Amino acid sequence: MTHQAVEDSRDARGPRQPLVIVALAVLVIAVVLAVVVFVIDRNTPAAEAVPATVPVPIRVAHVPDGTKIGVVVTLGDGEGSEWDEAAQGALVAAKRLTLGGTDVELVTRNDGGSAGGAKRAVEQLVDSGVAGIVVASSGAHVSGALDAASDAGVPVVLPYADGGDGSWSTAPSRASVSAAMQRAIRGADSPLLVDLGGGAPSGIRFAHVMDADDAADDAALATTVAQRTGAAPTTTATSDVTADTTDTEATKPDSDAVVVSGPAARQGAFVAALQSADVTVPVVLTPDATSPAFGTALAAANGSLSGTFVSTGVATDDARALTSDAQGRSMSAFLGGVRILSDDAEAQNLTADQPFSAVAWAADSRSHDAVVALVRAVGAARSDEPSAVADALSTLRLDASDGLAGPALDFRQQQALRADATVLAASSQTLGLRPATTEQTASLVWFQDSTAR
Repeated sequence: MTHQAVEDSRDARGPRQPLVIVALAVLVIAVVLAVVVFVIDRNTPAAEAVPATVPVPIRVAHVPDGTKIGVVVTLGDGEGSEWDEAAQGALVAAKRLTLGGTDVELVTRNDGGSAGGAKRAVEQLVDSGVAGIVVASSGAHVSGALDAASDAGVPVVLPYADGGDGSWSTAPSRASVSAAMQRAIRGADSPLLVDLGGGAPSGIRFAHVMDADDAADDAALATTVAQRTGAAPTTTATSDVTADTTDTEATKPDSDAVVVSGPAARQGAFVAALQSADVTVPVVLTPDATSPAFGTALAAANGSLSGTFVSTGVATDDARALTSDAQGRSMSAFLGGVRILSDDAEAQNLTADQPFSAVAWAADSRSHDAVVALVRAVGAARSDEPSAVADALSTLRLDASDGLAGPALDFRQQQALRADATVLAASSQTLGLRPATTEQTASLVWFQDSTAR
Protein backbone atom coordinates (compact mmCIF):
# COMPACT_ATOMS: atom_id res chain seq x y z
CA MET A 1 0.00 0.00 0.00
CA THR A 2 1.43 3.41 -0.91
CA HIS A 3 1.87 6.23 1.58
CA GLN A 4 -0.91 8.10 -0.12
CA ALA A 5 -3.18 5.07 0.16
CA VAL A 6 -2.36 4.79 3.85
CA GLU A 7 -3.19 8.47 4.37
CA ASP A 8 -6.44 8.06 2.42
CA SER A 9 -7.32 5.06 4.55
CA ARG A 10 -6.64 7.04 7.73
CA ASP A 11 -8.74 9.91 6.41
CA ALA A 12 -11.56 7.51 5.69
CA ARG A 13 -11.43 5.99 9.16
CA GLY A 14 -10.74 9.18 11.06
CA PRO A 15 -14.20 10.80 11.03
CA ARG A 16 -15.84 7.55 12.14
CA GLN A 17 -14.12 7.42 15.51
CA PRO A 18 -15.81 10.57 16.95
CA LEU A 19 -19.12 9.32 15.62
CA VAL A 20 -18.70 6.03 17.44
CA ILE A 21 -17.84 7.85 20.64
CA VAL A 22 -20.90 10.11 20.30
CA ALA A 23 -23.13 7.10 19.59
CA LEU A 24 -21.86 5.33 22.69
CA ALA A 25 -22.45 8.45 24.78
CA VAL A 26 -26.00 8.77 23.47
CA LEU A 27 -26.62 5.12 24.24
CA VAL A 28 -25.40 5.53 27.82
CA ILE A 29 -27.58 8.63 28.32
CA ALA A 30 -30.60 6.81 26.90
CA VAL A 31 -30.09 3.91 29.31
CA VAL A 32 -29.80 6.30 32.26
CA LEU A 33 -32.93 8.18 31.20
CA ALA A 34 -34.83 4.92 30.77
CA VAL A 35 -33.94 3.90 34.31
CA VAL A 36 -34.96 7.31 35.69
CA VAL A 37 -38.26 7.29 33.81
CA PHE A 38 -38.94 3.74 34.99
CA VAL A 39 -38.40 4.76 38.62
CA ILE A 40 -40.55 7.90 38.24
CA ASP A 41 -43.34 5.98 36.54
CA ARG A 42 -43.42 3.50 39.41
CA ASN A 43 -43.83 6.27 41.98
CA THR A 44 -45.93 8.89 40.15
CA PRO A 45 -49.62 8.43 39.29
CA ALA A 46 -50.69 9.08 35.71
CA ALA A 47 -51.90 12.64 35.09
CA GLU A 48 -53.81 12.13 31.87
CA ALA A 49 -57.42 13.25 31.83
CA VAL A 50 -60.14 10.68 31.26
CA PRO A 51 -61.83 11.42 27.92
CA ALA A 52 -65.28 12.95 28.36
CA THR A 53 -66.71 10.23 26.12
CA VAL A 54 -65.74 7.45 28.52
CA PRO A 55 -68.15 7.03 31.45
CA VAL A 56 -66.36 5.68 34.49
CA PRO A 57 -68.44 3.32 36.63
CA ILE A 58 -68.68 3.94 40.37
CA ARG A 59 -68.24 0.77 42.40
CA VAL A 60 -69.55 0.65 45.97
CA ALA A 61 -69.43 -2.61 47.90
CA HIS A 62 -71.92 -3.87 50.48
CA VAL A 63 -74.93 -1.88 49.26
CA PRO A 64 -78.07 -3.94 50.00
CA ASP A 65 -80.36 -4.84 47.13
CA GLY A 66 -83.36 -2.52 46.87
CA THR A 67 -81.60 0.50 48.37
CA LYS A 68 -83.58 3.70 47.78
CA ILE A 69 -82.37 7.30 47.88
CA GLY A 70 -84.95 10.09 48.10
CA VAL A 71 -84.69 13.31 46.08
CA VAL A 72 -86.74 16.41 46.94
CA VAL A 73 -87.18 18.97 44.16
CA THR A 74 -89.25 22.10 43.71
CA LEU A 75 -91.33 22.18 40.54
CA GLY A 76 -93.05 25.21 39.00
CA ASP A 77 -91.91 28.67 40.01
CA GLY A 78 -91.85 28.33 43.78
CA GLU A 79 -88.94 29.10 46.06
CA GLY A 80 -86.03 26.80 45.18
CA SER A 81 -87.37 25.81 41.74
CA GLU A 82 -84.24 27.22 40.12
CA TRP A 83 -82.45 23.96 41.02
CA ASP A 84 -85.01 21.58 39.46
CA GLU A 85 -83.02 21.06 36.25
CA ALA A 86 -79.67 20.99 38.03
CA ALA A 87 -80.99 18.22 40.27
CA GLN A 88 -81.06 15.87 37.29
CA GLY A 89 -77.40 15.14 38.04
CA ALA A 90 -78.72 12.68 40.64
CA LEU A 91 -79.75 10.42 37.76
CA VAL A 92 -76.20 10.44 36.40
CA ALA A 93 -74.94 9.18 39.76
CA ALA A 94 -77.50 6.36 39.70
CA LYS A 95 -76.43 5.43 36.17
CA ARG A 96 -72.73 5.35 37.03
CA LEU A 97 -73.48 3.21 40.07
CA THR A 98 -75.43 0.81 37.87
CA LEU A 99 -72.47 0.61 35.51
CA GLY A 100 -70.39 -0.34 38.54
CA GLY A 101 -72.77 -3.11 39.56
CA THR A 102 -74.75 -1.24 42.23
CA ASP A 103 -78.43 -0.68 41.52
CA VAL A 104 -79.98 2.18 43.49
CA GLU A 105 -83.53 3.43 43.07
CA LEU A 106 -84.17 7.18 43.17
CA VAL A 107 -87.55 8.20 44.59
CA THR A 108 -88.52 11.81 43.82
CA ARG A 109 -91.04 14.09 45.51
CA ASN A 110 -92.04 17.71 44.80
CA ASP A 111 -92.12 20.07 47.80
CA GLY A 112 -94.02 22.83 45.96
CA GLY A 113 -91.74 25.52 47.37
CA SER A 114 -93.41 25.64 50.80
CA ALA A 115 -92.37 24.45 54.25
CA GLY A 116 -95.52 22.34 54.51
CA GLY A 117 -94.90 20.80 51.13
CA ALA A 118 -91.29 20.04 52.06
CA LYS A 119 -92.45 18.33 55.25
CA ARG A 120 -94.95 16.18 53.36
CA ALA A 121 -92.41 15.29 50.68
CA VAL A 122 -89.96 13.98 53.29
CA GLU A 123 -92.68 12.09 55.14
CA GLN A 124 -93.66 10.35 51.90
CA LEU A 125 -90.04 9.44 51.21
CA VAL A 126 -89.61 8.06 54.72
CA ASP A 127 -92.73 5.93 54.26
CA SER A 128 -91.26 4.57 51.01
CA GLY A 129 -88.18 3.32 52.89
CA VAL A 130 -85.37 5.57 51.66
CA ALA A 131 -81.92 5.26 53.23
CA GLY A 132 -81.21 8.99 52.88
CA ILE A 133 -82.51 12.09 51.14
CA VAL A 134 -81.04 14.70 48.79
CA VAL A 135 -82.91 17.98 49.19
CA ALA A 136 -82.17 19.62 45.83
CA SER A 137 -83.77 22.96 46.62
CA SER A 138 -83.01 26.12 48.58
CA GLY A 139 -84.69 28.85 50.57
CA ALA A 140 -86.44 29.17 53.91
CA HIS A 141 -89.00 26.49 53.06
CA VAL A 142 -86.30 23.81 53.21
CA SER A 143 -86.61 23.95 57.00
CA GLY A 144 -89.80 21.90 56.69
CA ALA A 145 -87.87 19.07 55.05
CA LEU A 146 -85.07 19.22 57.62
CA ASP A 147 -87.48 19.10 60.57
CA ALA A 148 -89.33 16.10 59.15
CA ALA A 149 -86.12 14.24 58.33
CA SER A 150 -84.70 14.94 61.78
CA ASP A 151 -87.83 13.57 63.43
CA ALA A 152 -87.56 10.41 61.32
CA GLY A 153 -83.79 10.02 61.81
CA VAL A 154 -83.11 10.07 58.06
CA PRO A 155 -79.85 11.70 56.88
CA VAL A 156 -80.16 14.62 54.45
CA VAL A 157 -77.58 16.08 52.07
CA LEU A 158 -78.22 19.57 50.67
CA PRO A 159 -76.16 20.47 47.58
CA TYR A 160 -77.65 23.97 47.21
CA ALA A 161 -78.56 25.15 50.71
CA ASP A 162 -77.42 25.33 54.33
CA GLY A 163 -78.11 22.36 56.58
CA GLY A 164 -79.36 21.76 60.11
CA ASP A 165 -79.51 18.96 62.67
CA GLY A 166 -79.09 15.55 61.06
CA SER A 167 -78.17 17.08 57.70
CA TRP A 168 -75.06 18.00 55.77
CA SER A 169 -74.55 20.86 53.33
CA THR A 170 -72.20 20.54 50.37
CA ALA A 171 -72.72 24.20 49.40
CA PRO A 172 -70.11 26.86 50.25
CA SER A 173 -70.33 28.39 53.72
CA ARG A 174 -71.92 31.80 54.09
CA ALA A 175 -68.65 33.22 55.42
CA SER A 176 -66.66 32.11 52.36
CA VAL A 177 -69.40 33.37 50.01
CA SER A 178 -69.31 36.73 51.76
CA ALA A 179 -65.52 36.94 51.42
CA ALA A 180 -65.71 36.02 47.74
CA MET A 181 -68.42 38.62 47.14
CA GLN A 182 -66.17 41.28 48.61
CA ARG A 183 -63.36 40.24 46.27
CA ALA A 184 -65.79 40.28 43.33
CA ILE A 185 -66.73 43.91 44.04
CA ARG A 186 -63.02 44.65 43.75
CA GLY A 187 -62.81 47.51 46.17
CA ALA A 188 -65.77 49.55 44.94
CA ASP A 189 -66.20 52.62 47.13
CA SER A 190 -69.95 52.99 46.74
CA PRO A 191 -71.66 49.68 45.87
CA LEU A 192 -75.39 49.57 45.20
CA LEU A 193 -77.47 46.57 46.25
CA VAL A 194 -80.51 45.72 44.16
CA ASP A 195 -82.50 43.34 46.35
CA LEU A 196 -84.85 41.24 44.23
CA GLY A 197 -85.82 39.06 47.16
CA GLY A 198 -82.53 37.48 48.18
CA GLY A 199 -81.63 39.87 50.98
CA ALA A 200 -78.29 41.57 51.59
CA PRO A 201 -75.17 39.38 51.41
CA SER A 202 -73.57 39.35 54.84
CA GLY A 203 -70.32 41.14 55.50
CA ILE A 204 -70.70 43.79 52.81
CA ARG A 205 -71.46 47.45 53.52
CA PHE A 206 -73.62 48.96 50.81
CA ALA A 207 -73.74 52.69 50.19
CA HIS A 208 -77.23 52.38 48.70
CA VAL A 209 -79.98 49.76 48.67
CA MET A 210 -82.90 49.40 46.29
CA ASP A 211 -85.67 46.96 47.20
CA ALA A 212 -87.87 45.53 44.48
CA ASP A 213 -90.86 43.23 44.88
CA ASP A 214 -92.01 40.66 42.34
CA ALA A 215 -94.18 43.23 40.59
CA ALA A 216 -91.39 45.75 40.04
CA ASP A 217 -90.83 46.87 36.47
CA ASP A 218 -87.36 45.64 35.54
CA ALA A 219 -86.91 48.24 32.80
CA ALA A 220 -87.75 51.14 35.14
CA LEU A 221 -85.56 49.66 37.86
CA ALA A 222 -82.65 49.25 35.41
CA THR A 223 -83.07 52.85 34.28
CA THR A 224 -82.74 53.99 37.86
CA VAL A 225 -79.61 51.90 38.28
CA ALA A 226 -78.20 53.37 35.05
CA GLN A 227 -78.79 56.86 36.43
CA ARG A 228 -77.19 56.00 39.76
CA THR A 229 -74.11 54.61 38.03
CA GLY A 230 -73.76 57.39 35.46
CA ALA A 231 -74.75 55.26 32.47
CA ALA A 232 -77.80 57.42 31.72
CA PRO A 233 -78.71 61.11 32.11
CA THR A 234 -80.11 61.94 35.53
CA THR A 235 -83.77 62.82 35.92
CA THR A 236 -86.15 63.23 38.81
CA ALA A 237 -88.27 60.28 37.67
CA THR A 238 -88.44 57.30 39.98
CA SER A 239 -89.52 53.70 39.55
CA ASP A 240 -91.90 51.65 41.68
CA VAL A 241 -89.10 50.58 44.02
CA THR A 242 -88.08 51.91 47.38
CA ALA A 243 -84.60 53.08 48.27
CA ASP A 244 -82.79 54.30 51.35
CA THR A 245 -82.24 57.75 49.82
CA THR A 246 -84.47 60.60 48.67
CA ASP A 247 -85.64 60.97 45.08
CA THR A 248 -83.24 63.87 44.50
CA GLU A 249 -80.28 61.86 45.81
CA ALA A 250 -81.34 58.86 43.72
CA THR A 251 -80.63 60.80 40.52
CA LYS A 252 -76.96 61.27 41.30
CA PRO A 253 -74.38 58.96 39.66
CA ASP A 254 -73.19 57.78 43.05
CA SER A 255 -72.58 54.04 42.68
CA ASP A 256 -69.52 52.36 41.20
CA ALA A 257 -70.68 48.73 41.40
CA VAL A 258 -73.98 46.85 41.50
CA VAL A 259 -74.78 43.70 43.47
CA VAL A 260 -77.94 41.84 42.46
CA SER A 261 -79.53 39.51 45.01
CA GLY A 262 -82.52 37.25 44.44
CA PRO A 263 -83.78 34.05 42.80
CA ALA A 264 -82.00 33.01 39.62
CA ALA A 265 -84.94 33.75 37.32
CA ARG A 266 -85.37 37.26 38.75
CA GLN A 267 -81.66 37.93 38.41
CA GLY A 268 -81.64 36.72 34.81
CA ALA A 269 -84.55 38.94 33.76
CA PHE A 270 -83.09 41.95 35.57
CA VAL A 271 -79.60 41.50 34.08
CA ALA A 272 -81.23 41.56 30.64
CA ALA A 273 -82.76 44.92 31.60
CA LEU A 274 -79.38 46.20 32.81
CA GLN A 275 -77.88 45.23 29.45
CA SER A 276 -80.58 47.23 27.65
CA ALA A 277 -79.88 50.19 29.93
CA ASP A 278 -76.16 50.05 29.05
CA VAL A 279 -75.01 49.77 32.67
CA THR A 280 -71.22 49.53 32.51
CA VAL A 281 -70.09 49.37 36.14
CA PRO A 282 -69.25 45.91 37.52
CA VAL A 283 -72.37 43.82 38.23
CA VAL A 284 -71.96 41.00 40.77
CA LEU A 285 -74.60 38.31 41.17
CA THR A 286 -75.31 36.19 44.24
CA PRO A 287 -74.68 32.40 43.95
CA ASP A 288 -78.27 31.72 42.83
CA ALA A 289 -77.11 32.86 39.39
CA THR A 290 -75.03 29.70 38.98
CA SER A 291 -78.32 27.84 38.52
CA PRO A 292 -79.35 26.89 34.95
CA ALA A 293 -82.47 29.01 35.50
CA PHE A 294 -80.40 32.22 35.30
CA GLY A 295 -79.39 31.72 31.69
CA THR A 296 -82.88 30.56 30.73
CA ALA A 297 -84.47 33.70 32.21
CA LEU A 298 -81.81 35.95 30.68
CA ALA A 299 -82.45 34.57 27.19
CA ALA A 300 -86.23 34.69 27.67
CA ALA A 301 -85.92 38.41 28.44
CA ASN A 302 -83.92 38.93 25.22
CA GLY A 303 -80.68 39.38 27.10
CA SER A 304 -77.29 38.43 25.71
CA LEU A 305 -75.61 35.28 27.00
CA SER A 306 -72.27 36.62 25.77
CA GLY A 307 -72.20 39.37 28.37
CA THR A 308 -69.89 39.60 31.38
CA PHE A 309 -71.26 37.71 34.37
CA VAL A 310 -69.62 37.50 37.78
CA SER A 311 -70.82 35.50 40.77
CA THR A 312 -69.33 33.47 43.62
CA GLY A 313 -69.20 29.81 44.53
CA VAL A 314 -67.05 26.74 43.94
CA ALA A 315 -65.98 25.61 40.47
CA THR A 316 -68.22 22.57 39.91
CA ASP A 317 -69.09 23.14 36.27
CA ASP A 318 -67.98 21.55 32.99
CA ALA A 319 -64.85 23.70 32.66
CA ARG A 320 -63.20 21.61 35.39
CA ALA A 321 -63.02 18.74 32.89
CA LEU A 322 -60.47 20.73 30.88
CA THR A 323 -57.83 20.29 33.59
CA SER A 324 -55.67 17.19 33.98
CA ASP A 325 -55.81 16.89 37.77
CA ALA A 326 -57.86 14.31 39.66
CA GLN A 327 -60.96 16.51 39.83
CA GLY A 328 -60.71 17.24 36.13
CA ARG A 329 -60.61 13.54 35.34
CA SER A 330 -63.56 12.88 37.63
CA MET A 331 -65.58 15.69 36.04
CA SER A 332 -64.84 14.14 32.65
CA ALA A 333 -66.19 10.85 33.94
CA PHE A 334 -69.36 12.59 35.15
CA LEU A 335 -69.86 14.17 31.74
CA GLY A 336 -69.31 10.78 30.16
CA GLY A 337 -72.15 9.50 32.32
CA VAL A 338 -74.33 12.37 31.12
CA ARG A 339 -73.71 11.35 27.53
CA ILE A 340 -74.43 7.67 28.11
CA LEU A 341 -77.66 8.39 29.96
CA SER A 342 -78.73 10.87 27.31
CA ASP A 343 -78.22 8.23 24.62
CA ASP A 344 -80.58 5.87 26.47
CA ALA A 345 -83.96 6.33 24.75
CA GLU A 346 -85.76 4.94 27.81
CA ALA A 347 -84.06 7.19 30.37
CA GLN A 348 -86.35 9.85 31.85
CA ASN A 349 -85.90 12.81 34.14
CA LEU A 350 -86.48 12.63 37.90
CA THR A 351 -90.23 13.19 37.60
CA ALA A 352 -90.60 10.89 34.57
CA ASP A 353 -92.33 13.54 32.46
CA GLN A 354 -89.46 14.19 30.03
CA PRO A 355 -86.67 12.14 28.48
CA PHE A 356 -83.36 12.65 30.22
CA SER A 357 -81.91 13.91 26.95
CA ALA A 358 -84.11 17.01 27.28
CA VAL A 359 -82.50 17.96 30.61
CA ALA A 360 -78.98 16.62 30.03
CA TRP A 361 -77.67 20.14 29.32
CA ALA A 362 -78.46 21.20 32.90
CA ALA A 363 -77.69 18.06 34.96
CA ASP A 364 -75.41 19.25 37.74
CA SER A 365 -72.42 17.63 39.44
CA ARG A 366 -73.51 18.88 42.87
CA SER A 367 -76.68 16.78 42.96
CA HIS A 368 -74.64 13.88 41.52
CA ASP A 369 -72.14 14.09 44.38
CA ALA A 370 -74.91 14.21 47.00
CA VAL A 371 -76.25 10.86 45.78
CA VAL A 372 -72.77 9.34 45.60
CA ALA A 373 -72.11 10.41 49.21
CA LEU A 374 -75.28 8.80 50.54
CA VAL A 375 -74.64 5.55 48.66
CA ARG A 376 -71.05 5.51 49.96
CA ALA A 377 -72.52 5.81 53.46
CA VAL A 378 -74.89 2.91 52.77
CA GLY A 379 -71.94 0.81 51.68
CA ALA A 380 -69.89 1.81 54.73
CA ALA A 381 -72.81 0.94 57.00
CA ARG A 382 -73.55 -2.27 55.05
CA SER A 383 -77.15 -1.32 55.65
CA ASP A 384 -79.87 0.89 54.22
CA GLU A 385 -81.31 1.56 57.66
CA PRO A 386 -81.35 5.38 57.94
CA SER A 387 -79.80 5.71 61.40
CA ALA A 388 -76.92 3.40 60.43
CA VAL A 389 -76.43 5.36 57.20
CA ALA A 390 -76.37 8.64 59.14
CA ASP A 391 -73.74 7.29 61.53
CA ALA A 392 -71.60 6.05 58.66
CA LEU A 393 -71.95 9.29 56.70
CA SER A 394 -70.72 11.31 59.66
CA THR A 395 -67.35 9.53 59.44
CA LEU A 396 -66.74 9.82 55.69
CA ARG A 397 -64.22 11.90 53.78
CA LEU A 398 -64.72 11.64 50.03
CA ASP A 399 -62.91 12.92 46.97
CA ALA A 400 -62.52 12.25 43.26
CA SER A 401 -61.23 8.73 43.90
CA ASP A 402 -64.62 7.93 45.44
CA GLY A 403 -66.52 9.08 42.36
CA LEU A 404 -67.17 12.72 43.25
CA ALA A 405 -67.21 15.07 40.27
CA GLY A 406 -66.72 18.18 42.39
CA PRO A 407 -64.50 19.17 45.31
CA ALA A 408 -63.65 16.89 48.22
CA LEU A 409 -66.23 16.57 51.00
CA ASP A 410 -65.71 15.95 54.71
CA PHE A 411 -68.90 14.74 56.39
CA ARG A 412 -67.36 14.80 59.83
CA GLN A 413 -68.71 18.35 59.86
CA GLN A 414 -72.17 19.51 58.83
CA GLN A 415 -70.59 22.00 56.43
CA ALA A 416 -69.11 19.15 54.43
CA LEU A 417 -67.59 21.27 51.68
CA ARG A 418 -64.19 22.35 52.91
CA ALA A 419 -63.29 24.43 49.85
CA ASP A 420 -63.89 28.17 50.10
CA ALA A 421 -66.06 30.01 47.62
CA THR A 422 -64.19 31.93 44.94
CA VAL A 423 -65.10 34.51 42.32
CA LEU A 424 -66.71 32.85 39.31
CA ALA A 425 -67.09 34.09 35.75
CA ALA A 426 -69.39 32.66 33.10
CA SER A 427 -69.06 31.87 29.43
CA SER A 428 -71.67 30.96 26.85
CA GLN A 429 -69.07 29.15 24.75
CA THR A 430 -70.05 25.55 24.05
CA LEU A 431 -67.33 23.23 25.29
CA GLY A 432 -68.66 20.24 23.38
CA LEU A 433 -68.51 18.01 26.47
CA ARG A 434 -72.24 17.36 26.70
CA PRO A 435 -74.55 15.67 24.20
CA ALA A 436 -76.02 17.88 21.52
CA THR A 437 -79.70 18.73 21.90
CA THR A 438 -82.30 19.36 19.25
CA GLU A 439 -83.70 22.26 21.27
CA GLN A 440 -81.76 25.46 21.83
CA THR A 441 -80.65 25.89 25.44
CA ALA A 442 -79.51 28.98 27.28
CA SER A 443 -76.59 27.39 29.07
CA LEU A 444 -73.67 29.13 30.72
CA VAL A 445 -70.50 27.53 32.03
CA TRP A 446 -69.19 28.95 35.31
CA PHE A 447 -65.46 28.77 36.03
CA GLN A 448 -63.04 30.24 38.53
CA ASP A 449 -62.04 33.80 37.64
CA SER A 450 -58.24 33.76 37.84
CA THR A 451 -58.08 37.56 37.63
CA ALA A 452 -59.88 38.04 40.96
CA ARG A 453 -57.75 38.12 44.05
